[in-house]
Amino acid sequence: MERVCENCAREDDDLVVVNRLYVVPEAWDTPGSTTRVDTTELWCFSCRSMYPHEVAPEA
Repeated sequence: MERVCENCAREDDDLVVVNRLYVVPEAWDTPGSTTRVDTTELWCFSCRSMYPHEVAPEA
């Protein structure tokens, strides 16, 4: 069974469990912030290189 990235749906064997991060940059009237999503997802190398995330701690 081929595994797929849960972000882009690409079939890949090099998938890593991550927590998605939502990053809001600082603006002149608001501070910047980062929000970590508690649910985990399987991401391929390409998505991990382009999108903010944290590698999930091993269980």
